[in-house]
Amino acid sequence: MKTIFVLKTFNSIKYLTGIHFVVFLSTLYLPLASAENIQNLQQNASTTYEQMIQAKQLAENLAKDATFAEKKLASVKQKLATAEQESEVAKKKAEQAKISMEQAIQRWKQATDTLANEWEKTERK
Repeated sequence: MKTIFVLKTFNSIKYLTGIHFVVFLSTLYLPLASAENIQNLQQNASTTYEQMIQAKQLAENLAKDATFAEKKLASVKQKLATAEQESEVAKKKAEQAKISMEQAIQRWKQATDTLANEWEKTERK
């Protein structure tokens, strides 16, 4: 009877030890699972940070490109305005030259008419 009691006690101790071992292993697993979760979160945060930095650099580069394009556009607009002014000045000068040419033609015609009249007078005499 004493042997059966000892065996029962031994089995109970063995059973309790097994339960304690399972509980012990489960407490070890939770921190490992938590550590894996934290590691995954850290990796995710790191990847997201890198993406954020790349997006920031891209945005800065595109902002610089936009600023450059705006300056270039302003320069082209200024050159266009200058070219338009030069065109207007050239048109006015061309009109003035045309008027001067027409006046010169009129003076030449008058001069040739006067000359022709004078020759006619001298031929009659």
